[in-house]
Amino acid sequence: MITFEKLSKRPRVFRIMTGLTLEEFSELLDKFQSSWQFFVNREFLSKERKRAYGGGRHTRLHSLEDKLLFILIYTRIYPLMIVQGLFFGFEDSRACDWIHRLLPLLDESLGFTHTRPRRENGRSLEEILIEYPELKEFGITVDGIERAKRRPKDQGKQKSEYSGKKKRHTKKNVVIVSLKNRQILFLSRTRDGTVHDKRIIDEEQLDCNDPTIMTATDTGFLGLKIGNAKIIMPKKNSKLHKLSDSDKEQNRAISSHRIVAEHAIAGAKINRSVQDVYRNMTDEINDLLMSVACGLHNFRVAHRQCF
Repeated sequence: MITFEKLSKRPRVFRIMTGLTLEEFSELLDKFQSSWQFFVNREFLSKERKRAYGGGRHTRLHSLEDKLLFILIYTRIYPLMIVQGLFFGFEDSRACDWIHRLLPLLDESLGFTHTRPRRENGRSLEEILIEYPELKEFGITVDGIERAKRRPKDQGKQKSEYSGKKKRHTKKNVVIVSLKNRQILFLSRTRDGTVHDKRIIDEEQLDCNDPTIMTATDTGFLGLKIGNAKIIMPKKNSKLHKLSDSDKEQNRAISSHRIVAEHAIAGAKINRSVQDVYRNMTDEINDLLMSVACGLHNFRVAHRQCF
């Protein structure tokens, strides 16, 4: 049975299992404690009860450390429910209950650390610039994240979720990444695999009145407009219009900016919950797992750049 007390004595294994160091875990635990207390007050203490809070059968996740460890291991490794239950000494049905209870709290905790990416519809990039003024100098890049899911039984969903690019059923998001520190600043809503990346970012209704902000994208975002932001993308080579040496040099410069988004996506996909085939039954959990994965990536980047 895995407990924080046992696993913390093996820092290398702890980092492999959770994706965080012991110091990062301790910092996140402080915010997770606030989320847990808000949850207890909202769901238990503020309601009329026939028995005092804490009555009934006792959980094996006694401490807050064990609760945070439980949900971090699930998002990092993404085991089957029955395996997750075996890790912590209870059946798969209780493991499922704990995942649905703790996953939103982990997402909320990352919001308290100011590392969860922004998700507000109609958000202006100027609001992000207030928090990250360095973006005016370094710029941003836009890219899509696509991940596989199980083939749905419903015929309508089979058609809407099938990605011709990946040749399988997928879900996708679009992210905006800082070119300076690889942090994911914005995460779109989760959409079906058939929806085009440009359409996703258009429907988010982002706006920007500053024409000096450089936004690097690939050719999949052809025609993209984010207010007055300057959109740069590589030029395409063709039989009739060959690229000149200056065009190739410019494409290499743009690629050196766009690779930052690929690194950020790879950082989020350290969590197997957004890399492996999605096995859960609801789209809400799919969206929540992506938000948590991006938030944990930002948390690691922010913490490790300080040292």
